[in-house]
This record gives sequence, structure tokens and C-alpha cells, in this order.
Amino acid sequence: MAEHRLPPLPSPDEATRDLLHVVRPGGAGFWGAVLVLGVLAVIGLLALVILLAGGPEPRAKWGYAAAVLAFLLSTSHAAPLLALATRLAKGFWGIPIRRAAELHAVAGIVTTPLFIVVLFQLPEWQGRPTIWTNWPGAPQLWDSVAMVILTLTGLGLLYLASLPDLAAARDAGRRGLFGQLALGWTGTVRQWQILSGGIVVLGIFYLMFFVFVHVLISSDLAMSLVPGWKSSLMPPYHAVSAIQAGIATTVLTLALLRRYGGLERYLGLDPFWGAAKLLLALSLLFFYFTWSELLLTWYGRTPAEQAVLALLMFQPYLGLFVLSFLLNFVLPFLLLIWNPIRVSIAGPTFVALLVLVGNLVDRVRIYVASWSVAGPPGQVLTVETLPPTQYPGPLDLLIMLGAISAVALLYILALRFVPAISLWEYKLGHLLKIEQPYLRTEVAVLAKPN
Repeated sequence: MAEHRLPPLPSPDEATRDLLHVVRPGGAGFWGAVLVLGVLAVIGLLALVILLAGGPEPRAKWGYAAAVLAFLLSTSHAAPLLALATRLAKGFWGIPIRRAAELHAVAGIVTTPLFIVVLFQLPEWQGRPTIWTNWPGAPQLWDSVAMVILTLTGLGLLYLASLPDLAAARDAGRRGLFGQLALGWTGTVRQWQILSGGIVVLGIFYLMFFVFVHVLISSDLAMSLVPGWKSSLMPPYHAVSAIQAGIATTVLTLALLRRYGGLERYLGLDPFWGAAKLLLALSLLFFYFTWSELLLTWYGRTPAEQAVLALLMFQPYLGLFVLSFLLNFVLPFLLLIWNPIRVSIAGPTFVALLVLVGNLVDRVRIYVASWSVAGPPGQVLTVETLPPTQYPGPLDLLIMLGAISAVALLYILALRFVPAISLWEYKLGHLLKIEQPYLRTEVAVLAKPN
């Protein structure tokens, strides 16, 4: 039977000492990881420059760059939404998760320029199905603006939520950089009111632009390139599967911080258990959107719709479609319905890894297939004229590895400035929780602040 009784959490004083020490991780292992990730990021950047120097043609060569862009937008950019959800729902279990999730906003420093580069490789868009009709500068200008706003909102949310902890680091003796970053925070009632309201407002704006950017990337970098692909389900499918991958990203991040960051006492069962429930629910949503997309297009039976199904699901990318379905729905569902797996740390971590691989496979399927048929407006796609499977070349692999490494590098460098667990929220949670005996065990009694 799964063990529901947890060891006592560290006191607020212990948390202050421990987490402020972790504010500046170091050591040979840390700097070794920085070196490796930095080298991979630079190599990936050079590969992107080489690809860019060759010009936009053939368009198919940009499929994997678009896929890794969509993957990062579906993982790192989706992670902060879990922090927002637990705050709005007053989910106590989410306190250890929030900072680790919000730190993924640093991915925007990588994805924003990559997004702009890929946007300018698009073929002529006049005459294609698009949400922009005759907007001047579309889609490059407005897609770029939306992406920049998403990135700035995420970074602003991270910075605002970190202010009390930056002030705590300043008061602990690190008055140089931390004194400037803390912006004179002293913890007045007015400052706390602004902090609480600002986090909610920025979080809601982040959610709005997150969904909007996923509408843009799925329509402008995928659907508009495939003749005959008209789907109202693709943008919500893209966003929902991204939220699933964002939760998986956070769970895997927590597992790594627990294993290598010395945070075993702070990252117990509850955050993994709570996230596992969401992963289970979202696996069912993945099935719903996948089945609906397949069913509606299949029932149409027009030549163009049959060609779209053949391209994305049944012919050159059948293997990726099946693998994505297994990793995003079948295996997570079959594993997480069992209590011993769901109510554990190792179980949700393993499922999160499956979901991340599945999301990468799914993005490769969508974007590589779409860019493989990118051509002038008015072309006709038929089942007989489908291009063969587009396999990655050395430059594609280096770009994908470099982009992911760059995001990981920024994340671990950010841990030099803010603790992986929100210290002020941890202390608040400690004030709102007491353990009381119940029958032969103890249960947590939680207060719900307004």
C-alpha cells in the first residue's frame, strides 16, 4: 500500500538557511554541466547560422528547426501555467512546484529569436489560409510581437514572484547584485498587496498570450503550409498537449532538483502526486483531440482531406503518429490509473519522461511533415504526390540539441540568483498548515487565505 504519511517538513528558519545557500549552486558538477551545455548551445547556434546562410530553399530543411521551436513552446513555456493554476486554485501541494515552473520562462530568451528566424523562412503567404487576411507585415511582424510579449510577461512574472527571496538574499549578506535586484523590498503591506495582485494579473496575461502564440505557431508554421488542411481543432490540440508537456517538464525538473539539488526534504510526495492527477486527466484530453481531428477529417473524404490524413497520420509519418499516441495517451493512462504508480515519486517522473519524448515526436510529425510540402500558394496535394519521410540531417540534430541545451543552460544559471523553491511561499504555507492526530495517523489541516 502506498505510504500517505510524510516526514515533517523543515522549519522556516531551516528553509531560510538551506534555500539561501542553494541560491548560488556551484562545485565541479555544476560548472561541468554549464560547460557541456554551453558548448552544445554554441554548436547548435553555428549549425543554425550555416542553415540560414544557405537561404530558405528548400523549405523542407526548416522542418526540424520549427519542430524544436514548437517543442520548447510546448514544454518550457507551458511550465509556468502550473504555478498559475495552483495559485488560483489555492492548491497547497503546488507550493514547492511554483518557482521551479516559473524559472522555465527563461526559455523565451532562446525561443524568441529562433521563432523570428523560422518566421522569415516561410514561403509567400498571400493566397494561403491565414488568420491575418490583409494585415500589413503579417505574419512575421505580428507573430514576433506576440512572442516577445509572451517572453517579457513570463520573465516579469518570474522576477515579481522572486522579489521577496531576492530581498532575503540581500538581508543575508549578499548586498551587491541582490541589493539592486530586490528594488528596495522591505515587506510592507502595500508591497505585499502589489505582489499578490501583480502575480495574478501577469499570470492571466501569460495564459492569454500562451494560447495565442500556440494558435499562431500551429496555423502559420504548420496548417498554412499544407494545402487543404482546414482544422479548428488543431490550435486547441496544440495548446492542450503543450499544457500536458509543461506539467511533465515541471515534474522532471522537480525530480532532477530533488536528486541533484539537495532538495529531498522540500520536494516530497505531494507535488508529484498532485501533478500525476493532472497528467492523467490531460492524457484523456490528448485522446479526445486526436480522435476528433482524425474523425472529422476522415468523414470529409475529400481528396484534399485524404491527402492531409495520409501526410500527417497514415503514410510517411505513420510511425511517429503511433509512437506519439502511445507516449502521450496509452502509456500514461495505463500507468497512472494505478495507485502505487500515481501515488509515488518515481512513477510520475517516469510518465513525465514518456510524455516529453512523446511531445517531441508529435511536434516532429506535425512540423516536419508540414514543411516538407511547403510551396507556392495554389499547389494541390494528393495522396499520390506525397513526399517521402524527411529524416534529420547533422545540422537538424545539432540545432535541436543546441536549442534544448541553451534552455537548460539558462535554467541552471538562473538558479544562481533565485532559489528553486519559493522561500516566501514556503513560509506562508508553513503558517497555514498544522498536523493533527486522526485515528492511528496524522493528517494535515490547511487554512485557506482569502
